[in-house]
Amino acid sequence: MHEAYREVSLVVEEMARKLQSGGDLKTFKETFALWGKHLLYHAQVEDEYMTGPIKDSQPARNNEAEHENLGKQARSFTSFLRGGEKAALEDSLSYILGFEEQQHKELEARKQVVEELLEGEIGEGAVSTRTRRHLYSRIVALRVAEFDHFDNEETFVFPVIRELMDEQEQLNVVKHLLFDETSDNSSWIFDWLTGALGQKEQKLLLGLVNRLNI
Repeated sequence: MHEAYREVSLVVEEMARKLQSGGDLKTFKETFALWGKHLLYHAQVEDEYMTGPIKDSQPARNNEAEHENLGKQARSFTSFLRGGEKAALEDSLSYILGFEEQQHKELEARKQVVEELLEGEIGEGAVSTRTRRHLYSRIVALRVAEFDHFDNEETFVFPVIRELMDEQEQLNVVKHLLFDETSDNSSWIFDWLTGALGQKEQKLLLGLVNRLNI
């Protein structure tokens, strides 16, 4: 999923770059809206089904001082995992999850900045070169925040998930990431993802879905 989202974010960024020289914004708005919809749903599901249950299992210690020390804690976290130190894992958990939540909030804030620009400064009339530059810079900032977030998850959060969640719990996370039970079209994420992946990845995805018992 991360790889597919990375690819579409680069497409949106390239569209924004080209728009600096002019052109219609209609297609860009539609593509950005879909990208944003995916990011928002993805973050919400992770908060509820992936990191939420883990966070509830230990004391919440997400104050400002801990966030300031997050970088130091994260750098040493990998060594904790290598050593199999469960106590160290539990002790570092709040730092990791606090940063995860913080990054989700940053993604939503940067997405909202772009949406406000699209709704406010960009109307039916001609769009200034300055506004198009601002749009591009905000898209780049959102894409960088997204890439940083994915890197953080893959490096620090996923090892925690593997350590603290059994296979069925992990599959439950996957189920909610791929299928939106609140939507009339619950497979809108899975359908899009299937089309965005190569044949090898599609085969892996279908094999995973077959294990979800849905």
